Formats: sequence, C-alpha cells, structure tokens
Amino acid sequence: MLTKAEVQRFRVDFEKSVDQLERDYGVTISLGTIRFDANELRAKMTAKVGSAPVRASKDDFQVGDTVSINHKKVDPNDQFRIIKINSKNIKVEKITTPDRVGGIINVSPSLLIKK
Repeated sequence: MLTKAEVQRFRVDFEKSVDQLERDYGVTISLGTIRFDANELRAKMTAKVGSAPVRASKDDFQVGDTVSINHKKVDPNDQFRIIKINSKNIKVEKITTPDRVGGIINVSPSLLIKK
C-alpha cells in the first residue's frame, strides 16, 4: 500500500537516479505531478535536449532593456522593451518599428530573455 510519505521518498530517489541519465544523454528530465492510490502511482516525465535554462529574476533586468519572451504563443523574433518592474511581474511593450510601439504585456521575469 502506497502512502503519501512513500511517494515523497520515491520522488527524491527518482531525481537522484535520473542525474546519471541526464549526463549520459545530454537532456534535462523532469517528473510532473505524481498521482497515486493504494496500488499504483502515475506521473508524466519529460526529457528535453540540452541543459535546463537559467531562470531569471526581476533583479536581472532594468527599465529600458530589450528582451524577448520565451513562450509558445509569442514569436521568438518579437522584441519588447521593459517599461516597468513590479514586485512579481515586469511590464513590457512590443517594439514594432523604431518609432512605433505595440501592445503592453505583464510577463513573469522567468519567461524573459535579455537581448
């Protein structure tokens, strides 16, 4: 019978054993939420090629910096200018041409890539 404590220990042991696979194959492996009952556990595992990206914080940016947004719904070639740094998010405006400005978006700092 699986208990919550056993599942937590399983996650810790899984992460320890995955380190060697990450080095051998040059991937980053992450284990999603573990769902379990008395007889089994289920989880989604994802392996991405390359090392894990460094997560940026709001302290890494300044007003006026040019950035891009790492998100599946945002074109990676779009450029944005930081206009305000809030306590949790950063407000950016899209740069369409040098003299024009597009929409304004609030973005988590972890999604921003400095140009």
